[in-house]
Amino acid sequence: MLNLWGSSSLDRRELLRVGGLAVGGLALPTLLARPALAAGKPKSFGAAKNCIILYLSGGHSQLDTFDPKPDAPDDIRGPFTTIKTKLPGVNFSELVPHCASWMHKTALIRTMWHEHNDHGRGSYWMFTGYQYPGGVPEVNNMNRQDMPHMGACVAKIAPGKSPLPAWAIVPHRMDVAGGRRAGQFAGALGPKYDPLYTGGNPNDDNFKLDHIPLVANENPDALKRRLSLVDQLNAETKPLNGLAASGTIKDSQAKAVEVISSDAVRKAVDLAGAPAKERERYGRNLFGQSVMLGKRLLDAGVRLVQCNWQRAQGINGFAWDTHWNNFTAHKDDLVPPFDRAFHALMTDLDAEGKLDETLVVVAAEFGRSPKITKSNMGREHWPECYSIMLAGGGIKGGQVYGASDKIAGRPAKDPVTPADFTATVYHCLGIDSSKEEHDQGGRPFTLSKGKPIEAIL
Repeated sequence: MLNLWGSSSLDRRELLRVGGLAVGGLALPTLLARPALAAGKPKSFGAAKNCIILYLSGGHSQLDTFDPKPDAPDDIRGPFTTIKTKLPGVNFSELVPHCASWMHKTALIRTMWHEHNDHGRGSYWMFTGYQYPGGVPEVNNMNRQDMPHMGACVAKIAPGKSPLPAWAIVPHRMDVAGGRRAGQFAGALGPKYDPLYTGGNPNDDNFKLDHIPLVANENPDALKRRLSLVDQLNAETKPLNGLAASGTIKDSQAKAVEVISSDAVRKAVDLAGAPAKERERYGRNLFGQSVMLGKRLLDAGVRLVQCNWQRAQGINGFAWDTHWNNFTAHKDDLVPPFDRAFHALMTDLDAEGKLDETLVVVAAEFGRSPKITKSNMGREHWPECYSIMLAGGGIKGGQVYGASDKIAGRPAKDPVTPADFTATVYHCLGIDSSKEEHDQGGRPFTLSKGKPIEAIL
């Protein structure tokens, strides 16, 4: 038997991890993309080459960010003042000055709403365009009957030509203890279209992508030599010869080397090599660096990146689920890192001439209750009315769609459902959400029951 562990600088653990790329450690989509532009579609159809979603998990307070109500009673309004935005007549909370400075290129939707008052089912609806058919705790246990995330449908229908997967989640899923929350996978489309999870903490000084287990600046020739070692290892694994899948392992290895040796990919995953000032612009915190990594993954060819706000962000570990200390959390831990990262992302995309081809989304599963909980100054779950923002790729900026009532508790006009939201994202990416697709079992489904929001396109 060949000695694979002797004189080589490659240790045993690393070799096994590289081998894992061939067996499923890095699932890569097909490179065959369908034609994006359909006859008779408006100019905005397919305007976005890619999409980045800044997902404020837990639900930001609409009243304390994008839909302040300065004339509401004290137990609704909260302590923050309002500021003008770049769009005349539209005011934001004082906490989001950077977002306010981009309002002339942003479409704000103030009337998102749905019926699910829990995080799991709310997120499922936002990610898939479908209501979850079960309840809690079922939604916290993903299975292959679930509807697919938007990114999985992009991976199947129009993945692009990058060696990287068509979609990624940065840095982690939003799960609960002991469960994998539905809607963050390919679901019924099958594992082939599951996302790349970057893992780790992008704010670490020496961050590298967990799913590419080699340092980002390693010589591509060394990677090719390691592939031959993996070939030797596989040759010793006789049981694989009888498996139908064994015939594709070679192709998977070749694709893995293409990923790792790509200059664009290597730059994307090596935040440690980025200038300190660039990292500071996005914010030296978990979310800021996640957004920076997400931008770099777009540059490397990923079509859809979702940057999740993780509970570990901030001094006190707050997520946006502010049942207590809502105002302290928004002011100190939540809004400033988000506002800074959003500004850095928009600034870079605009300066590089990529904003028109990149759909930028700020979203969450719901908002927060207008009524303040006096006992602990919190705001509760509120799916009946909340705000999201879209910019770039196919979006007509400088407008507000819909209006909430006097306390931002219900849509007063032009309500928007999660199905409409997903249909709008698909539209901008050049995918007809009304077209019939098929899951891995051959069962037909449409991508979304909603319709694109024409007024903002």
